[in-house]
Amino acid sequence: MSILIELRPSAGPVLVVGGGAVAARKVRVLAEGGFQVVVVAPAIAGEIAALPGVTAIARAFVPVDVDARPWALVLACTNDREVNRAVGEAARARRIPVLVADARDESTVSFPALYRDGDLLVGVSTSGSDPALAARLRDAVAEALGPGRAAEIAEARDARQARLAARQPEAGA
Repeated sequence: MSILIELRPSAGPVLVVGGGAVAARKVRVLAEGGFQVVVVAPAIAGEIAALPGVTAIARAFVPVDVDARPWALVLACTNDREVNRAVGEAARARRIPVLVADARDESTVSFPALYRDGDLLVGVSTSGSDPALAARLRDAVAEALGPGRAAEIAEARDARQARLAARQPEAGA
């Protein structure tokens, strides 16, 4: 059994090993979420390097890359099974959550299919069993919710903050 949690950018930077299509999808989600991302791969797609908050390092992965910083998350997204295995092994040895794109059993996390509307974030996960199905279900949920939930969430946030402020004792009282 798994649980679904939300990781915030304040957790720290993310290391992504791989520079192709799978890495690009993951890096795009991370960058849109406000994460600082370091991508290491011999070849890195131009769309990855152009994303805000992304540092691209064009070279092969070495296991000490996992030691380079206090990573909040590590992703292995190459088309090389041995590199992905090595990335996963290094991250797990350091107790860093890791997604190994081609090996669910080597991963300690999976990425849900996300729908975002302002501060509304809905994730649908099949625990890595079938990402395409998760994406179809996410689209169905998004359609059922309809557009414009961001304003509803903003109103709810403001109302909650007002309730919390009303509970605070006045300074000097």
